[in-house]
Amino acid sequence: MSIRLLALLLVTPTLSAAEPREVRYDWLTQGEASGSLVTRIGEDGQRHSRFEFNDRGRGPKIEERIRLDAQGLPVAITVEGKSYMGAPAQEEFSRTGDTARWTSTLDSGEREITGPVFYAAAEGTPDQIALLARALLQARDQRLDLLPAGEASIEALQSHAFQVNGQPVRATLYAISGLGFTPSFVWLDEKNELFALSYGWMGLAPEGAASVMEVVDRLQEEAEAAWLRKRAQALTQAMPGSWCLLGARWLDVDAGELKPASTIRISDGVIDAIGAPADIDCRDLASIDAGGRVVVPGLWDMHVHAGPGDGLLHIANGVTGARDLGNDHDVVMGLARDFGSGELIGPRLQRAGFIDKKSPYTAPTGTPVDTLEQALEQIDGYAAQGYQQVKIYSSIPPEWVAPMAERLHGHGMRLSGHIPAFMTAGQAVRAGFDEIQHINMLFLNFVADKDTDTRTPARFMKVAEEGGKLDLDSDEVRAFIALLKERDIVVDPTVAIFDQMFRHRSGEMAPILGSIVDHLPPSVQRGARAGEIDINDSNAATYAASAQALLGMVRRLHEAGVRLAPGTDGIVGFTLHRELELYAQAGIPNAEVIRLATSSAADIADTGTPVGRIAPGQAADLLVVDGDPLQDISALRRGVLVVRGDRVHRPAAIFRSLGIKPFVEAIP
Repeated sequence: MSIRLLALLLVTPTLSAAEPREVRYDWLTQGEASGSLVTRIGEDGQRHSRFEFNDRGRGPKIEERIRLDAQGLPVAITVEGKSYMGAPAQEEFSRTGDTARWTSTLDSGEREITGPVFYAAAEGTPDQIALLARALLQARDQRLDLLPAGEASIEALQSHAFQVNGQPVRATLYAISGLGFTPSFVWLDEKNELFALSYGWMGLAPEGAASVMEVVDRLQEEAEAAWLRKRAQALTQAMPGSWCLLGARWLDVDAGELKPASTIRISDGVIDAIGAPADIDCRDLASIDAGGRVVVPGLWDMHVHAGPGDGLLHIANGVTGARDLGNDHDVVMGLARDFGSGELIGPRLQRAGFIDKKSPYTAPTGTPVDTLEQALEQIDGYAAQGYQQVKIYSSIPPEWVAPMAERLHGHGMRLSGHIPAFMTAGQAVRAGFDEIQHINMLFLNFVADKDTDTRTPARFMKVAEEGGKLDLDSDEVRAFIALLKERDIVVDPTVAIFDQMFRHRSGEMAPILGSIVDHLPPSVQRGARAGEIDINDSNAATYAASAQALLGMVRRLHEAGVRLAPGTDGIVGFTLHRELELYAQAGIPNAEVIRLATSSAADIADTGTPVGRIAPGQAADLLVVDGDPLQDISALRRGVLVVRGDRVHRPAAIFRSLGIKPFVEAIP
């Protein structure tokens, strides 16, 4: 589930009704109903909602009751159920006079309040986002203070007349700011009730009216793109044909050596020359002085599912290259074009095709297939469209892997992905895999049995329960790692998301955001306390041992010479920094960690453009940091300047535009 979806489900409540009624919605995955929201509104205006959906065996199941005052502000909320990955969801809020009290799995508090305030619930159903929107529309200046902290505002973007079950319905798209890094979007009907929500391949529509989502998605994408284009214009400095970066201590990532302060000359987005100031002619050229700071190649995130709003966080965090491992073809091609042209701020984007077989656990992206012949036809189609890699998913039958690998290799393409259910990683490698996504897939090679259906959350829970017991120095594990090295298998660990999943109890701070939480918007800070799986006193030590074992595996893979591709599959930018910090914690030297995220990753991505190093002829994708990442890998978080070819960005300005307190001020 995307972070944007999670953020919206963390939001708030809304309005009362004049007469009892029931409103029903379908939760849609790629246009097909996979769940529902049913809201009953009583005579007194109290709202009782039930929300659930199934996403490959995962999904929330929430029941809530909300009572509102005359201004549409919540005076009582009760939420109970389970969250997307199964963590318990329980929350109570009440307001009596000027006293507000709340308790949840994340926190509890009491506050004396004056004036209109909206309680932003940590858990709940999509009905809450519509309630907040309606309260904002009634509020002065269309702004409201939030409890426990923060402020929200709303802006109407556009209206459209839809046909719902043969009846005309006019709905308006609103953007709510203050809940996350970028606006949250919601569609309300003429009565200001929830009409639709769109999250890319998932969304919510009136029951039986899935057809409205095509227009909902298109109009919302256009509105979001317009918002992002304005920020691209304001937050991008277009550089002249030739210019110089002065006083740059630059890192030779392949040698792991920090070079003395030098001048880097850039022409048409490409590094033209590097050397001592006296040796590089910068007369009459524009220049930026790095002031002796360290310059590294721009970072690569090797596991994303790109969206247009992600580009801001990528660039602000020094990520100038990313590999998309599963997306709609038109979407990823459009993003690659817009990021490349500067229409939107974003990284250099490499793309992988995606194939899964139709099943109850089919991934919600791409076009699933029924037969091997269809899968081979998709491979041919991806080859014709210039893809260099295809990722396969968990429902692919094991017997399809070898013929799919043969077809891909015949096109000069690579095969990567999840290990298909009821297949071991060793079998997949011998059948033709070139790359494995996610560190848990390696552990399943040893802890899964013949009955473990890894299309389901068992692929997480089996590792959480058994991973810490695996002897990583056993002959069996050593032989498996040797096989990976022998076949030159790339491993994309995404260890940060599993470390967080196995360690993060509800109410504690999420490890991915823990070290930077004070910089984040209040609503994001609170949301960062929401756990994923149900961790309690009886299993916490077991799960933590498994999290530690993941790091042990990462270290052993690196020591054996297995190529690692740092990726996230989570909140972009911040998660990559955490991924690299975990590699360092695992025992990989900082210089090697940086190489993995720059030159090595760029070589694996193979964009056709020389990139990932600081050298003449290389694309000028650069990150200037305040600190020495060879001594402290976390210095990568303190970017002061990001160069993306012929464009310059200042992370501090981007962070401020997203409601994030900068980590360090920019170079003038």
